[in-house]
Parts: sequence; C-alpha cells; structure tokens
Amino acid sequence: MTAMIGTTTEGHSAPTGLEFTTEQISAYYLELEGLLERVESSVTHYQALSVERAVTYEEIRLAYFQALGLLYPAYKLSATVPAEMVARIERAFGKLSRAFSVLANYNNRISYDGALGKAPASKTPASSAETASRLSNEASPSSAAAEANRTAAFGRSEQPINIANRPTVQKVHSNFSDSASDDNRRRCERFRLSIPARLTGFDKNSGKWNEMTETVDVSRTGIHLRMRRLVTHGSVLYVTLPLPAKLRSHGYAEPAYNVYALVRRVDPPRNGARLVGLEFLGEHPPMGYLDKPWASFQTRKWGGHNRRRRDRREQTEIIAIEYFNESMQQVAKEMGRTENISRGGMRACVRTPPPEFDIIRVSCPSRGFESFAAVCNRYVGKDGFDRLCLKFLNNEWNF
Repeated sequence: MTAMIGTTTEGHSAPTGLEFTTEQISAYYLELEGLLERVESSVTHYQALSVERAVTYEEIRLAYFQALGLLYPAYKLSATVPAEMVARIERAFGKLSRAFSVLANYNNRISYDGALGKAPASKTPASSAETASRLSNEASPSSAAAEANRTAAFGRSEQPINIANRPTVQKVHSNFSDSASDDNRRRCERFRLSIPARLTGFDKNSGKWNEMTETVDVSRTGIHLRMRRLVTHGSVLYVTLPLPAKLRSHGYAEPAYNVYALVRRVDPPRNGARLVGLEFLGEHPPMGYLDKPWASFQTRKWGGHNRRRRDRREQTEIIAIEYFNESMQQVAKEMGRTENISRGGMRACVRTPPPEFDIIRVSCPSRGFESFAAVCNRYVGKDGFDRLCLKFLNNEWNF
C-alpha cells in the first residue's frame, strides 16, 4: 500500500498533573547516577545489564526494561533531568541496547560468550528470544558481508534530519503477506514477539514525553503494543526498539531500530493500558512534523485489495454520538450522519468531536439501534468535517 502523509488537524493531550516531592526527585537522581556509572564503567554486556552469565532471556529482558524505565521516567519527572545529563543518558541507552541485542539473541549470545573465552550460558532462552534469533538468522545468508554492505548503502542514522531534501510523498506500505491463506488480511506476516520499546511523542501544552513499554507483536510494517498514555489516531511517534534485522527497512547494523510511526489503532483501555497499533513511516518524519510534532496526520485512501471482514453499504442515517473517557464519564455528545454501514461498523461524519476520548456510544433511533463502539480510524474530510471509522463492540447493525 502506498500512502500520502499530510497534516490535517492538531492533536491535544492533557498534562498528567502528576507531581513529585523534593525527596522523590533526589532519590531518583541517586538511582540514575548509580545506573549511569555502572553502564559507563562496564566492559561486558553482562556488566552493563548487571546480570549473571547464566541469566535467562526473561531476566535479560527484565533488566533491560528496568534500566530504560530509569533512564526515561514517566510523566513530569523526566522534565527535571538537567541538560548536561541528557548526553550521558543517550550514551547509556545505546550501550544497553547493544547489550540487549546481543544477549537476547541465542546465536549472538553464543558467539559473544565464545569471544569472551568462556563457555556459553547453560540456560536456553525463552520462545521470544528464539523467534528473534530465527528472524535475525533469516535476514541474510552471509551476515558479516551483508552488514558491511548495508552499512555502506544506508549509512548510520545519526545525522540531523534535513527536511528540505526529502520528497513530499512517503511510501508506508509494501506488499501483502506471502501467506497462502485467502483469509489473510494482513499486508505482512506478524510475529508474536515481546521486546522493550521506547516511545517519544509531543504534547502541544507540555512538550516532549517518553514512555517505556513492550510490544505485543511485530511485523515489517508496524507493531502492536500497550500504552498507559492516551494517544490519538494520526499522531506520529518516534519509536526505538531492538527489532530483528529482517523486519527493518534501515539501520540494519544498529543495535536499536529508530523509526517514526503513525498511530493507526487505539483500543479502549483495559487495566489501565490501551492496545495501540503503530504503522512504520521510516527513518524520517512526514512533512510538517518538525514544525508541529503534536499535529495529526493521515494516509491516502487505500486503493488495493479489500481488507474488510464485512462489506459496507453506502447508506445515510442520522445518528446520535456520545463520547466517553476512560472512567466512562460523558465528555461530549452531538448528532452526526453515517456514510457507509456494515453489520460490524460504520463510517460517521461528525462536526465537533472532542480532542480526546476513549470510547463512544452510537444510536440510531429510526432503526432502533444502539451500541458502544471503538474508533478504528479518524481523519478530516475535504469538507472540513471529521470522519470516525467505528467498530461496534456489543451489537450488530441489522439491515
């Protein structure tokens, strides 16, 4: 699938409002300084992550995740980090990411242990590590030569972004999965793989924010993960994660994969977290992002194979829409109209949706229909009105 990225509307995220005491900030700095000194003085990957040689994959993953959670704390605590410490944090992040990329891959870990002159660890990594190892091994028949060629061809992504040298059209999607199943609706094969990920985004009011999380599954075109922070459809996030080389489109030789991604799916929250689907855009942001990184962007309408589970009919109905937050408190309501409908969802045209909400209730009195619905996509049409693509959660439309 080929997509056009273009600015449409500005997104808004409310500040968290979480405050910290002087004692909490002091304790955080002491712990952060201890981590930085440990990583800076480490000479092996095991020392960087502070783990034993016989460590399991899950223990490696946990050590990496805990370290990154300290480097990039949530909420307003991250805003208190002095500028002179930021460079040390970024260097530590790179060193920890390289350690994780080696030790979390079974074959890489065996080679690394051999280079240290000792026998490899006796414990077998968990299935997630085996998946990562398989993906890494399938990336190239001759890894050493291939990595050299890739580095020469693509270079290292450490230079500042030059927005003037980029084309205005970015290709986001490629081909469908090679799966033989006719029912497969995915563009690329998806792998169940839990790996740590750092998300960076921007809020118009409070500025830059970071969140550490883990993926639920990964593919060549995007990832699914759980987030505590509410993000809106069309937001662009900067993602850093140790993605297997086979699933990358650049930065093959880097320990961590850095990529801009578009928020394409936000499920209603469960147990304080939302399942969020991100679509990879590439190593450069879309046009307009550097001017307004908090804005919303959209993709060009998909013109390829029909990927819907159920066909939609062009049908206009007057509907009432109520918007609710995570606590199921109504934040707004309005009237709208449908543009197309299926048994499981619809596309609705609305005038004044709130900038943030978690779930909606849609009702059509003339049809005796009512259902809660999740927003699968949201964009602004050529007429300036919002479109909400909805998935019904507890009822089906009867024609």
